[in-house]
Amino acid sequence: MLPWRQMLCASQRHFSIAPPQFWSLSVLEWRCLHHPQSGYADRSALGALMAQFPDQQEQV
Repeated sequence: MLPWRQMLCASQRHFSIAPPQFWSLSVLEWRCLHHPQSGYADRSALGALMAQFPDQQEQV
């Protein structure tokens, strides 16, 4: 089982992340915060995020 309590406490202590934001983090976001040496998202991961969360165009 994952140490959720320790993970939540570490997020609050080191990054000032409130519980609602903690629970909305993806696994990739969690890893990037706590293991920055593990690298970054590649182009395909960026493309997937861009498709999932497209920029919103304002209606004029």
